[in-house]
Amino acid sequence: MTDAISLLRQFTVENKEYTSDNDRFIFGDLAYPKDIKTNYLVYGTGKDGTPRDYYTLESIVFLLKNVELQHANYVKTAAEKGISAISRPDRKELLSYLTGQTNTADRIDRNAPIDVVAMQRPLQVKRPAEDPRLDPTKIARLEDDDFQKLKDRIEKKLEATTKEMTANQIRPLSGALSAEAILKLRAKFRATARDKIVDFKENEDQLETVAETQPVTADTFEVLQRERTWRNRTTVLQSTGKNFAKNIFLILNSIKAKEEGEQKQELLAAQRSPTRDLTVRAPVEGYSRYNQERFVPRDDTDEFKIDIHGSYHGLTLKTVTEGVQPNKLTSTTNVVPKPIPDKVDVPVSKRVSRTPIIVIPPALTSLITRYNCKELLEDLKYISTDEGKASGIKRDGDILIQRKKGNLTVPYRITDDPVRLTKQDWDERVVAVFAQGPAWQFKGWPWSGNPVEIFQKIKAYHVKWSQLKTDANIAKWSVQLIELDQNKRHLDCARLRTFWDSLDAFIAKHKPYLRY
Repeated sequence: MTDAISLLRQFTVENKEYTSDNDRFIFGDLAYPKDIKTNYLVYGTGKDGTPRDYYTLESIVFLLKNVELQHANYVKTAAEKGISAISRPDRKELLSYLTGQTNTADRIDRNAPIDVVAMQRPLQVKRPAEDPRLDPTKIARLEDDDFQKLKDRIEKKLEATTKEMTANQIRPLSGALSAEAILKLRAKFRATARDKIVDFKENEDQLETVAETQPVTADTFEVLQRERTWRNRTTVLQSTGKNFAKNIFLILNSIKAKEEGEQKQELLAAQRSPTRDLTVRAPVEGYSRYNQERFVPRDDTDEFKIDIHGSYHGLTLKTVTEGVQPNKLTSTTNVVPKPIPDKVDVPVSKRVSRTPIIVIPPALTSLITRYNCKELLEDLKYISTDEGKASGIKRDGDILIQRKKGNLTVPYRITDDPVRLTKQDWDERVVAVFAQGPAWQFKGWPWSGNPVEIFQKIKAYHVKWSQLKTDANIAKWSVQLIELDQNKRHLDCARLRTFWDSLDAFIAKHKPYLRY
């Protein structure tokens, strides 16, 4: 059975309209008195032996209708109208539950008794205009007649069942069987009942018969008329908790983008490495006037096919006179050596850095400078520029900070000289920039030095005192403010953590291949 506060929450979440008259609230076909007690426990009751007290439906509805009022004005208005006000500790949790932001509330007492008697009967559907209106006394008489007809029908079924049973079918077991035989039959029935499969059809018929034979009173009849199915075997298995799919898919997409970014970086590095030049170069020979004669034909002996380098040494006269060609001796000319490949010089490709870069203002009037950026971003504590100078630590060139993230440390490069950065650094590694306010800070920067276009590609921040007014240019640009208190240094850590959280989200979305 639906309680009043659950029905009110359903109508509020689904933006359904409910009406009210002098002494009750009407929710569709159900109505509740205004002074009915809900199961929402009043703060401070039910503890240390104090009796439990619950808010009325009228108090909760009045809070919903005046939620825009401040609590003091709300209490004053409720007192003027004679309505008990909701206490301040219960206000926020009760509104979150009624508006659907939470599925339950800690102050709801599930064991609280529901005032069923106080709940009104369902409103009757209006009759068509052509139907005659019945007199109230006649309506009551018709309801009594219907109840009497139902009672008579049940009694007839009981009488018919009794008449069908004959005397031959009924016999006393005690006279035909002994006590031992009855015990044996009972044990046998129990043993076979464990293995017997009950027919659902027979069981259903038996349940219907039992339901029909049970006596129906006026109270039972009224309850059955208003009974509604709240949960069944399907809805009880459906979870009503929060849906974590959005957060889980966000984490999985971040991991996927990070892995794809690393693979893309390795592919770019492989493409940038120059192709190896494996061309074999022959050694350069010195000048020799004998070697050059190899390429010039001899005009005086070419037509006679005379080998001027040949010899008859070791041949007999018979061999020469018979015209046998002597074996040609190996030419004594210098044999051209095979070219020996030189050692191939393969240039080693430069490793691409994955360290993120943060650009800070060069002016010492900014709240973040090269003299305090390490304490501000690494230690999450603000110190002035003068204190950083007085420490005596030299900070020339770029500054490398180690951001602590759990049990790991992640390096970040801090620079106040953006002119030294290459185009590749701007496109791949620069993740954040601290804006001071004047537009001349971005002179000589990429994207024509336009702050609007720069802040679309790089996350922008501005550090300011919370007591001072925001700069006009900063207010126009897409810049996230980091407001520090001039005197409360214990608040620095919490406010600077928001900087790292937003920067991590930006890197995960736009440059996941970097270390962060």
